[in-house]
Amino acid sequence: MTGPWHCKLRPTWHKCGSFTRSRDGVAAIEFALVMPVMALIYIGFVVITNGVALNRKVSIVAHTLADLTARVQILSDSERDLVFSAARAVLAPYATGGVTLVLSSIYIDSNGVAKVVWSDANRSGAALVPGDVYTFPAGAAGLAIRNSSLIVGDVTYPYFDGWAAVLRSLGFPITAFRDGVLTMRETRAMAPRVVPRIARIISNGTVYQ
Repeated sequence: MTGPWHCKLRPTWHKCGSFTRSRDGVAAIEFALVMPVMALIYIGFVVITNGVALNRKVSIVAHTLADLTARVQILSDSERDLVFSAARAVLAPYATGGVTLVLSSIYIDSNGVAKVVWSDANRSGAALVPGDVYTFPAGAAGLAIRNSSLIVGDVTYPYFDGWAAVLRSLGFPITAFRDGVLTMRETRAMAPRVVPRIARIISNGTVYQ
């Protein structure tokens, strides 16, 4: 092509050729494509790491409930409150507003039947009913020795993480969460250390043993 139009188009063709050969901005485009994936992986790692750390805390809290109570002979209301306070302190720095603490005395009779002697909880309606048959969780049935007593600490904690719901909506296999909440539960049982059966004296003077 010759003539004035050829002269006018020559700079345009030169720019198009330069554009096709240019590699400027490739790294930025690659980063823009990879960054969302990296961010999701990082968020998933944070969710799992926090969950594992909190689950460990929940286990320690259950142990604390049973261990502190197993050291006394008689448990009063004030002593129970101290045990609950100590258990909540173990959860730091995690929030304690949603935690449910249940502390119970279980007696196994000569027939091997375990029943609730007394039970307390930090939430209304969460305590076990005295006289009800108690079923030990999996792995703890071996502790049910006939004609013996056990102190059981049970902890339920709702682990909330908004990112978990986001990841699940994107197809990540986080099936343990329901609406961003993972309910953690741990139970620990310990034998009384000082007396065969620990008595519970409530504020009106009633004794359970």
